[in-house]
Amino acid sequence: MKKLLPILWSSTLLIMLQGCSGQSFLGSSFFSPTEKIAPLKALHQPTKKITTLWQVKIGENSSHNPLHPYTNSTAIIVAGRHDLSAWNKTTGKLLWKKSFKERISGGLNGDDGIILLGTDKGNALALNAETGKTLWIKHLKSEILSVSSIKKGKTVFRSINGKLYGINIQTGDIAWQQQQLTPVLSLHGASTPILVDNYAITGFDNGKLIAYDLQSGRLIWEAVLTLAHSNNKLDHMVDIDGKIKYIDNALFSTSFQGRISSINAKTGKINWAKKFSSHTGTDADKTGVYTTDDAGNVWKLERQTGEPLWKMDDLIGRTPTSPTVVNKNLLVISDKEGHLHFINTTKGGFAARIKVGSAGQPIYSHVDNNIVYSVDPSGRLTALSIQ
Repeated sequence: MKKLLPILWSSTLLIMLQGCSGQSFLGSSFFSPTEKIAPLKALHQPTKKITTLWQVKIGENSSHNPLHPYTNSTAIIVAGRHDLSAWNKTTGKLLWKKSFKERISGGLNGDDGIILLGTDKGNALALNAETGKTLWIKHLKSEILSVSSIKKGKTVFRSINGKLYGINIQTGDIAWQQQQLTPVLSLHGASTPILVDNYAITGFDNGKLIAYDLQSGRLIWEAVLTLAHSNNKLDHMVDIDGKIKYIDNALFSTSFQGRISSINAKTGKINWAKKFSSHTGTDADKTGVYTTDDAGNVWKLERQTGEPLWKMDDLIGRTPTSPTVVNKNLLVISDKEGHLHFINTTKGGFAARIKVGSAGQPIYSHVDNNIVYSVDPSGRLTALSIQ
């Protein structure tokens, strides 16, 4: 682990694309650091104990888009390629399962009563969270990549063609729609819209973070986080695809081949920005901002200035996911070899590690009340406790 190094994107991308006009690409497949994968250091004295509470088979998971598990007060809901299922959070008992002819491509989100998801054929769906019964379907014509939570009777769906739809949660009717032009080349993915006060805020493939009025769709503000820096089409790939974190009136966001930024959630004013490249996004707590870059480094930054507090280079080349805050002392990150890494938030360094998946695909995880639920591409759902 190295501390207090300059925060610059130093990863060299190996890109082999020909005849690519008008296409989107999976970041993990086409943009891989050339650094050798760092061998994992043995943890002789882990400071945290990870215990498997239960594990179940849910069916093949989608490797196309990250479909993170979703939890409400009683259940954890997970999506496979064509299946959606709900499981008791405490026991792992199956509550219900529903199959689809279309591939599930976006979500999951919702509240205690409603589950929201989208398909590769452009269908937005709302399901009863207790039974799995379909409440409504709205055809949005293009593959759906992400879905917001629910607030003030509205939810927001994002499709692959750069469109954003504000939808009435009771009826499925479209209340408004907006669109940002997508560059000729872009990564295949989209940040999940977040709902703050009466704003719907999301990032786009053109490097802009934009806030719309949740009820009317009226533009409130836009912040340009990254601009293309040459005439090379590959340099126009400045997607904001990762997790956007909101805390204390500030938004923290990353862009591919661009910057990591802090933005005022009310005005869109950029508080600070640092040269950076990441398609995974951020998480944050009262003590700092956490992120991973495209080389595989893990960072903690000071919230007010963006200055590095610590940096870990132990996961170079392992394609680590965005950090998720478990509690004030711990982060969790997965890598492409099927490991979940638990990292100390104060000083960096591994607190624990567990292998829950196979090599070659990332693990999608969700934290709820100090329990980590993980889904691996082979279709296993695992509940882990931390002591």
